[in-house]
Order: sequence, then C-alpha cells, then structure tokens
Amino acid sequence: MTMRRAKRYTLQTFKEKEQVKDPYLPAAVPRGYGVCPSCQAVYYHKRWSLPTLEPRRSSSRTRRTMRHAAEMAFLAPHPLLCPACRKIREGYAQGFVSLRWDNWEAHQKDLMGLIRNEETRARRINPLERIITMHVLPDGAEIETTTERLAQRIGRQVKRAFHGTVQYKWSHKDKLVRVEWIGPSSSQNTRPMK
Repeated sequence: MTMRRAKRYTLQTFKEKEQVKDPYLPAAVPRGYGVCPSCQAVYYHKRWSLPTLEPRRSSSRTRRTMRHAAEMAFLAPHPLLCPACRKIREGYAQGFVSLRWDNWEAHQKDLMGLIRNEETRARRINPLERIITMHVLPDGAEIETTTERLAQRIGRQVKRAFHGTVQYKWSHKDKLVRVEWIGPSSSQNTRPMK
C-alpha cells in the first residue's frame, strides 16, 4: 500500500505572469485577408504566412486554407502592413546580436552567409522574424532583429558552427534579448564545422 503525498505545488507557487502583447500586431481583424504591400506576406485567420504555390505538407490547416481558396479569390485583399515591416520602418528591435572575434576578417563571409541563411529558415516558419539592421565592425558585427526568437536562433547557430562562447541576456518585463557571441581564441581550431 502506498502513501499519498501532499501536493508539491499550490496555487500560490504559480504567480500570474504579465502577458506582454506586441503593440505591432493588428488590433482589428479585416474581413477576408490582408496582404502586406512591402513584403507580400498574407494575413488570414489571424496568421501571417508567405504566399506559396503549393503547401510543403498536408495538414488540416492547409486543407482548410485550400477549401477557402475559392472564397478568397472573390474577396479583394486589404492592404495591411505586416508587423515586421512596421518594426523595420520604425526601428523597433526586440533582439540584439553582438558578434566579436579576433579572427573576424578571415571568417566574415562565412558568418554573414550563416546569418542570412538562418534568417531565411526562420522566415519560412514565421514571416515576422526578420533582420532590421546589420552593422559590420572591424572585429565583428551588430545585428538587430524584429523578434527575440530570431536573435536566439542566430546565436545558437553561430555557436554551433564556429564554437566560442555565447551569452543570452533576457529583459525582465519586455520581450527583449541581447545575445553576445565571442569567437574562439586563435590557439583553438577556428575552422567552421561541416
């Protein structure tokens, strides 16, 4: 016979967290669908997506979207600027990535290619994840992103490919992250992994 233990948690152990809402998300949902005139992202059923000719995989959401394709063909699209384009225009960054490396000149092209590829991969999943600015410095680069998730992805991929050390500093209240990557010292192997 087993003894029943008391609960390990109570309602007081879980504090209510403040939900930080993105001020750039549309408050009023337009009837039909909206298209961003800048990047051509489509807003339909409270979701932003990139227009594709055929879906990558068949899911219930894809089938539902295909069912409503005839309905959407008759509705005129509303011009609606996506939150990523608004953040880029206003310079509102939620992610900051700082890359520093003594051997920067030798690997700058590889690092920039890796960062652009990661942005493309992230944008396929969520079109609101974009790079706002990328400043190249003599010993590294400073990158600003529209979401904190993209900054975290960039830091993780750079560390995975080139090693070094990475630090993530999250803001307490706002949705904001600072990612700092310092490349490996020149005594270590500085070639990227394949």
